[in-house]
Amino acid sequence: MTEKNYSFSAGQYFEVKIEHIDITAEEFQSKMDDYKARLNERFAKGHELEASIIKRMEGVMYE
Repeated sequence: MTEKNYSFSAGQYFEVKIEHIDITAEEFQSKMDDYKARLNERFAKGHELEASIIKRMEGVMYE
């Protein structure tokens, strides 16, 4: 670790290969739309879970 000057960069310890793929603007937009849709689904599920947790906590009785 000292020979790498305490660097946590993965490139210091592993070979990092980045492959570039050319895509059209339409393909990029399609991918972004898909990512946004999936993220929104996960946010919605997160809100459902939050509401469920809060509801269950309200049912917990303590003295």
